[in-house]
Amino acid sequence: MKKLFLLFYWLILLFSLCGCSSIQDSLYDAAISAERMLSGLEESSINVDGYKMAYLERKGGGEVIILLHGFGADKDVWDRFVRYMPKDYRVIAFDLPGHGESFKDNDKPYTIDFMTQGLAGAVDALKLDRFHLVGNSMGGWVGMLYTARNPDRVITLGLFDTAGTKSPEPSDLARALEKGQSLLVPKTDESFFRLMKLGFYKEPFLPWPIRQVLARKAVKNAPFKEKMWNDIHGKQTDVLGILPDLRLPVLILWGADDRITDISVVQVYERYLPNAKTVIIPSCGHMPMVERPKETLDHYVTFLKEHAKLPARE
Repeated sequence: MKKLFLLFYWLILLFSLCGCSSIQDSLYDAAISAERMLSGLEESSINVDGYKMAYLERKGGGEVIILLHGFGADKDVWDRFVRYMPKDYRVIAFDLPGHGESFKDNDKPYTIDFMTQGLAGAVDALKLDRFHLVGNSMGGWVGMLYTARNPDRVITLGLFDTAGTKSPEPSDLARALEKGQSLLVPKTDESFFRLMKLGFYKEPFLPWPIRQVLARKAVKNAPFKEKMWNDIHGKQTDVLGILPDLRLPVLILWGADDRITDISVVQVYERYLPNAKTVIIPSCGHMPMVERPKETLDHYVTFLKEHAKLPARE
């Protein structure tokens, strides 16, 4: 009976502490550190023209894989995906400009072109010669522009629920935007939780304090995210015109129930990309590498093995 009382006491104390934002932040930092450690990822950064570009890296002696997140996300969306990655690959997950721990400057125009330039500068600073490139959502958009401008450096391209051109059928996000609802820039905890439901078919489990910290961070960063959103959509760079020039092997991987980038856009990429393979994951939303990390990784590794050690283009 005494042991039950002590257990009850400590549980009450723990939940009381979880109501304190500083304790929640500590729990969040510990959880992120644990996720990175389990995946063999270490945080680092590099200076690009006087600005910080942050990244996670898992060392490896083989080919390099670069991972790019979507709008409003950061490098840690790849943690569990990397956990299942064969150990011989060297993996680098960047925080794109304006995201995560990378530089934020209100005087800079955070267009897709600008983010692509940031990626290019970081790749050059790290002296990366040839590599595989994977992008989710906005990260795929950036990845396509980078590849079009640097075709000799990208071995294969992975497009996971990528943005960059208009889908034949509007997504739930597109319908909301037409009504003036900016769902990707949550300004309250409630709107953040609605965004989570929009992004996933089945939300990954997150302990209550972690969800609260994510919501608080999103709300705090809303003004800058809104600036980035306006910058992107004030000067869009549609990728449709460059797709035929992307002659390298491309994996188009999509969640069948994506409500942010509608699956109908897959037919556009299939039509215009000369060398593409498509994988559709059923019962999955906009971020398959988070929602279904092992299944997503298995499809990706199969694709890599089909195109192992491709020679540089002449």
